[in-house]
Amino acid sequence: MKALGYPVRPLGVLLVFFLTSALAMETVILNYSSRNLSTVPSDLPSSAHGVDLSQNQIQTLWNHDFIKTPSLSFLNLSKNMLVDIHMDTFVSTPVLEKLDLSYNRLQNLSNQEYLHHAQSLQYLDLSSNKFGVMALGTEFSKLTNLQWLGLSADTIQNDDFASISDLFLQTLFIQAQNVAHYEKGSLTGLKAEKVSIVMSNTPTDHQIIIDALASFKEVELSWLYDPEDFLRDLVMQRATIQAEHLHLCAVRSSWIVMTAFVNSVLMSPIRQFSVSNLTLTAMNGGKSVLQNYFLDSFSVRQSLVTVFIFQQKVLYDFFINMPVKNLTLTQSPIVHMTCPAAVSMIQTLDLSDCALTEKVFSKGLHEECDTLTNLEMLVLKGNNLRHLLPLTSRVKLMSSLRYVDFSQNSLTYEVDQGCCTWPSKVNHMDLSSNRFDQNVFKCLPSTIAILNLQNNQITAIPANISSLDFLRTLDLSSNRLLDLSNCLGYPNLQKFVMRGNSLHVPSPGALKTCPHLTALDISHNPYICTCPLRDFTTLIDSKGTLAGPKAWKNRKIALAHWPEGYRCSYPEYWRHAKLQNFSLPEITCNAGLLAATILVPAFMVIIVVGMLCRQLDVPWYLGMIWKWTRTKHRARIIQQRPEELQGVYYHAFISYSQRNSDWVKSQLLPKLEGEDSATIRNGLRICHHERDFIPGKTIVHNILRCIEQSRCCIFVLSSHFVQSDWCHYELYFASHQRLTRGMDNIVLILLEPLPPYVIPSKYHHLKAMMARRTYLEWPQDKAKHRMFWANLRAVLQADLPTPLEREGE
Repeated sequence: MKALGYPVRPLGVLLVFFLTSALAMETVILNYSSRNLSTVPSDLPSSAHGVDLSQNQIQTLWNHDFIKTPSLSFLNLSKNMLVDIHMDTFVSTPVLEKLDLSYNRLQNLSNQEYLHHAQSLQYLDLSSNKFGVMALGTEFSKLTNLQWLGLSADTIQNDDFASISDLFLQTLFIQAQNVAHYEKGSLTGLKAEKVSIVMSNTPTDHQIIIDALASFKEVELSWLYDPEDFLRDLVMQRATIQAEHLHLCAVRSSWIVMTAFVNSVLMSPIRQFSVSNLTLTAMNGGKSVLQNYFLDSFSVRQSLVTVFIFQQKVLYDFFINMPVKNLTLTQSPIVHMTCPAAVSMIQTLDLSDCALTEKVFSKGLHEECDTLTNLEMLVLKGNNLRHLLPLTSRVKLMSSLRYVDFSQNSLTYEVDQGCCTWPSKVNHMDLSSNRFDQNVFKCLPSTIAILNLQNNQITAIPANISSLDFLRTLDLSSNRLLDLSNCLGYPNLQKFVMRGNSLHVPSPGALKTCPHLTALDISHNPYICTCPLRDFTTLIDSKGTLAGPKAWKNRKIALAHWPEGYRCSYPEYWRHAKLQNFSLPEITCNAGLLAATILVPAFMVIIVVGMLCRQLDVPWYLGMIWKWTRTKHRARIIQQRPEELQGVYYHAFISYSQRNSDWVKSQLLPKLEGEDSATIRNGLRICHHERDFIPGKTIVHNILRCIEQSRCCIFVLSSHFVQSDWCHYELYFASHQRLTRGMDNIVLILLEPLPPYVIPSKYHHLKAMMARRTYLEWPQDKAKHRMFWANLRAVLQADLPTPLEREGE
């Protein structure tokens, strides 16, 4: 609880007064407070709307001090050393509305001539100066816009306020701490909605209070130390009391005096009674609260008890049994509140910012409070509440309860704790700033219409929640939600707030289940501005209205805080950009269009390249290169050692049909052996039967000898080849030689196309070779002959021993 201190100065009222009007415009406020200034700075900019010169040493205001600030509307000169203000000081400030001259050394209230040029003033504080008498000059009568006036003087007499008798003020503030003499009836001629008086705690206070209660509807009395029950005599004498609202601020008293005073208030015409910053110095004695009278409202804020040992139940019973419609007991260290002894008339009960637990109102074991049946609004904000389920037991008999505020606690709920039971009329709940997760939706009254769950730990809304058919407004701000939820559990939702969650890319499809939704607030979320978000932003028009596809049946949803509250958080290029300005090309986000854009040209290029390759015989050239590469690779892998080439004198033995002899003699032999002197030197040695067979030897003997003395065997394949028996023998012998010597020595040249069905079945070796071996095809195009011969020579090229004389020579 808070200790008693000096009351808040009217400067706070001034700041609120000024800032409220300043919010509507762009203002320039200059702070020169506590700068040890002796004069007003001469370099004040003309754009200044407000200047704070408080707590300096300025003694005089001159006519030129504010000549450069025609827009000045707020001026704070409190706590200086002012003794004189030139009458033309404010000639150049026609819009000056708030002026604070409190805590200075001004001496004559009837001679404030500068006010003639300050007729726009709405707020004027002249309290805590050196005024001897309260006599106001005629210049005050010109302040027709004045709403708040602060004054002080040593003496207050009748007719001191005559010059403002025609003005109707909202608030009259009187600093009466130094009043030595007060003449009865001095305040009765004033017209003000409220009077606020700082008391002197001297005998003069009594008459001031009597006049204040008789003259104003709202009376605020501050700084009362051990006051007497000044209302009791007035009530007993049936004196005129006009006040309907009495507020006591910074009060120090005993429990017995305060309880008696409350009873006096109950018997008076006062309907609203409030106390703030209350210190109770003794708790013995005390009166019981009267039950034959009632108040509209009773409020105690910031109370403190200086003794530690007292019967707390007496204090709680006094307040809870108060015959009042609206009871407020806040910012006080009470740990419990009892249940009224009889059915209470309390309709609104505010126990905010105390130290209450879930045992509040409990009467005993398994016995709940049944005398708060008229209670409609219960506020337990900012206490020590931890578990929601016991609280539902505390309030289940409050049959009229409609509004519940359990915010700013540490409440949790788990399903295994049990089922929740609520009064049947609860329709508005504030459960914000607790520790709830998604299980809280299983502990809500079915009658709820407005639900505030902001600043909790909710990550998702369960799909199997009980039907909340009456829910109209749901606030889930500052939770941990990742996406928009559907409205299957609350189909009549009209306003949905998800501000400040973890929403990256909203799924508008979820809103199809919200047929009555008209307002949506999903501002201040970390939006990821990529293609999925683009689909959502395209549904929003320039006015911030979300209009879905035809499936929404032409419904429109207003987005709150659009466009300022909707900005990208990722990627870096779009960071802090408004969603209103976010856009991506259609081709970037349409996979079909992107594929068509890439694949169609690619297919076209492939087709064109294929046609060009076919036209230029590129496949044939690639095939020949591939064959040459494979042959060279095989030659590197299977390297023949010199001893393996002993007795090998020919690079190749040629086997062909006699009907293909013209091609062999005119094409093959010249290209391999050389057509001129240059190529002859580098030519290959070819074994040709017409030239190299030894006469007198059998054909089979010559064939075997030539195959054995040749590194490779070239077979010129054609339809005539497969009809020759000798060609068949040569192929067989060459295959046998490859197996016995372990050399890959067969080269196939396809002179003409040779379909498999043309090859006789006895040529199964040839079929097998053609199936698994690479063969060279003789091209019909002369342009390709050079490549053909180069590949063939590369296959046959090898270093052979010097040939010996042939046998029989």
